[in-house]
Amino acid sequence: MFDVEIFSKTARGRAEVSDRTLGLTPRLRSALILVDGKTPLGQLSTALSMLGDPKEILRQLRKLGLVESDYDLPPMPEFPQMMSVDEPTTMMEL
Repeated sequence: MFDVEIFSKTARGRAEVSDRTLGLTPRLRSALILVDGKTPLGQLSTALSMLGDPKEILRQLRKLGLVESDYDLPPMPEFPQMMSVDEPTTMMEL
């Protein structure tokens, strides 16, 4: 995790705040509410540290699918038709 990383609620996280269907502990619910999609991890960690270990709290919320990071990248697409390695191409050929 990086200090500039931004965590935001997923659709499931936003639903959990209003519906309370998962029965989160008060500590995890409070942490979920603190995640706003704007506050860098460095500042968010300070607030979360009053509830426990910030890394562990965020790990649990991620595992439940309630938060995501702007550093979470989708899987890279594969382009099999472009992966031909039959002949090397030189800059002169382009």
